[in-house]
Amino acid sequence: MKTNKYSLKITLGILLLSTAMAFANNNDPINKENEKDKTEMSSSESPMELNEEYLTVVHENASQEEVKFLSGIIAKWDVRNSSKFQAKREPFKTVFKSNKGFAEVTYDSQGRVNKVEKRLTNVVLPSQITKVIYKRYQDWTIVENKLSLSYKEGSVEKKTYEVTIMNGNKKKRIRVNA
Repeated sequence: MKTNKYSLKITLGILLLSTAMAFANNNDPINKENEKDKTEMSSSESPMELNEEYLTVVHENASQEEVKFLSGIIAKWDVRNSSKFQAKREPFKTVFKSNKGFAEVTYDSQGRVNKVEKRLTNVVLPSQITKVIYKRYQDWTIVENKLSLSYKEGSVEKKTYEVTIMNGNKKKRIRVNA
């Protein structure tokens, strides 16, 4: 039984990764860099080195695997290999999509993540938020949630959960700033 669950998790992980990568850079295919491209790049740092601060900040502020998964793809993707990226001085914007939502990402001319706006649905809520909701609304059931996360130049600017709860035919939306 454990083998089947493990296989299912691997299959889902591969599916999520391929979905997110397929939509990276507005459907521009991700190409492996060749030696010529490496010498022409303005920065010799890898995408992970360039985006280490972004990844650290977002992962420290996230308990959800969905958030960490998408952030990892954003940090690892080398925007400098895109045919649409030409190391311009103006920001380069792109969208990453997954089955839980999307992230609008802005990279600078070096390929560093400057700004991220994430919108995800039905993520695992932090346990402290779930406890507070069930304590205040004892006869209610959580039916849906949405996470909005904004990152800008070194810090998480906003992290908000919109939780929909129901009790029979009654429906409420609760907004929680985390």
